[in-house]
Amino acid sequence: MNNIELESWIGTYKIMDRTLEGFWVAFNNYLKECPEEVSLFFDELNLEDIKPSIDTIEYKTIFHPDYQIADSYYSQRVISTLDIYYKNNRIGYYSMFFYTNGECFDDSLVTEWTGWYITLKLEALIDLQQEIKNELAKNKIKEDEIEKIYNLIDKQISKIKSQIHN
Repeated sequence: MNNIELESWIGTYKIMDRTLEGFWVAFNNYLKECPEEVSLFFDELNLEDIKPSIDTIEYKTIFHPDYQIADSYYSQRVISTLDIYYKNNRIGYYSMFFYTNGECFDDSLVTEWTGWYITLKLEALIDLQQEIKNELAKNKIKEDEIEKIYNLIDKQISKIKSQIHN
């Protein structure tokens, strides 16, 4: 498929619209299925601040050495990828995979909220908060001591979350 054929194919099968629709379905499923991951980074996620943007639509011919058929129906595919932005920060990408007859055969949502270091730091602080609550429940630490420590940790969590969102 050359560039002119690809452009026509994209319009015929409404690939851009379908990719955007697919993204919102996948993203809403992600929000429902992984609320703990979302709440790790957001006290309140505003969906209006999520801005998907089509990045690439590319035609690929896949050659698999076991089948040695580069011209089969299954070896010809188009991949549509969009970047996901939250408050102008790239937080991941979404891809849809199509056969040349326009059939979508797969999709993929990848979140990249932030670098690993800050993610691990945030998770550690949240785990520490939970441990403190558990110790308080067991009456192993006095409530006034817990409150001071808890507030310090809460400030650190807020600081990290603000770094993520800016």
